[in-house]
Amino acid sequence: MFPWGSKYLLAASGASWLAAMAYGLVTGGGLVGVLSFGYKGGVGEHFGYAILMFLMVSTFMLAMVLFFTRDGDAEAMAALVGAESAPQVSPATGPAYWGPIAAFGAAAMMLGLAVSIIFFYLGLATFFVILILWTVETWADRVTADTDVNRVIRNRTLGPIEVPMIATIGIAAVVIAMSRMFLATSHTGAVVIGSIFTVLIFGGAVALSRTDVSRKTWTAVMAIGAVLVLGGGVVGAAMGEREIHHSEHHGDDHGEDHSEDEGE
Repeated sequence: MFPWGSKYLLAASGASWLAAMAYGLVTGGGLVGVLSFGYKGGVGEHFGYAILMFLMVSTFMLAMVLFFTRDGDAEAMAALVGAESAPQVSPATGPAYWGPIAAFGAAAMMLGLAVSIIFFYLGLATFFVILILWTVETWADRVTADTDVNRVIRNRTLGPIEVPMIATIGIAAVVIAMSRMFLATSHTGAVVIGSIFTVLIFGGAVALSRTDVSRKTWTAVMAIGAVLVLGGGVVGAAMGEREIHHSEHHGDDHGEDHSEDEGE
């Protein structure tokens, strides 16, 4: 019988395979080509097809690891090594937010394939950071049977790298989203959007320092704001970049030269 973890990963592997087949057919590949991994016929757009097939293979391999280790079940491991009783399993030291952040990375990668490649790179960087942080936290939760000691080990290990990595991803996401909005709107619209965004940041910082609102409330407000900014970036990327005329950059210089010529 398959344990639950391997079932989920097998389902993800199957979904990735179907997505690769559909993507290959939609982008111009042939049925025989996408079924034979390009051995007989075309697979359509190579990059997206390769990414989805890599996801299929990696999730299938993880599913097999969980199947043979029985999801790390204590009783199964005790029977495997011949122990008389199963070791005590310590609970997790605290909530982990890596799942939602990983979902953001997956969504960014899918948007990158459909809208703008810069979102794909953002999602790839997010997955790289989550891979490191989630792995270390999972190890720290099981390093001893004492949850307090595990929490200290986790904070000492992740503390120096967790905040800089998450902050870098967050700043990059905001900058990318804002740049897409700036490039999609007119020169005046970009100035207006930038001004509103600056006022909101400054106002939020002042309110945060002078009010006693709970941390959960501020987290919810920041999450909503992040969704709005990223949504605006996606819309801006879908609209495409506006035509930037040479006069937008050198209009003032031309005006000054023209006035000098008239004076002469």
